[in-house]
Amino acid sequence: MRLLRSASLLPAIFLLSLAYPAAVHRAGPYVPLCSRQIIFRASYLADLQNGNGRGFLFRIENHTARPIKLAEPVPSSSHWYARVGDKWLWRASSGSGGSYANAINERGPVFAYQPRSASADPEYITVPPHGKYEWTSGERDNPALAYRPGCDRCNYPGEHDYRAVFAYAYLPPAGEHVPGLLACGLRTPLVDMPPKAQSR
Repeated sequence: MRLLRSASLLPAIFLLSLAYPAAVHRAGPYVPLCSRQIIFRASYLADLQNGNGRGFLFRIENHTARPIKLAEPVPSSSHWYARVGDKWLWRASSGSGGSYANAINERGPVFAYQPRSASADPEYITVPPHGKYEWTSGERDNPALAYRPGCDRCNYPGEHDYRAVFAYAYLPPAGEHVPGLLACGLRTPLVDMPPKAQSR
């Protein structure tokens, strides 16, 4: 009886793994998600300026009393979902930093990208206290924004409705201290994308 009960749970566990896969399948340092006082949003742009093709408008709102600093690129990762029935199922991820340590816990910690050595010329975004910062970006200047399915099941025929989550989580190399660097992770709400051409 116990064997039959265990066997009956296998399909449910398999389906759950499809709906909630970890976007990055490796251990690493992680950070908590930022409080709701720091808001990260994005929206799709059909055409960026200067003929750079499609991209996104990003916005960070800092409702705290201190400035926050983020290491570029921001976002550091993207996570793509396809509509299947009434659910949105993960299909692909790109970049590093910002994926859930436990994909079922959407308010839990996220993995952080931590380089082994310091960049020769690091660049940062600084958002003033009670301020905001907006910018546009596309795949050409941030490869983490590209949709890159990495497995056969990640691009099912018939799927054409997609949404994306953009994320950021960064830690400096071990032993390095960057004053004011954001020590928590950010994730946008699901961002609507235009329908993709029907897969064949």
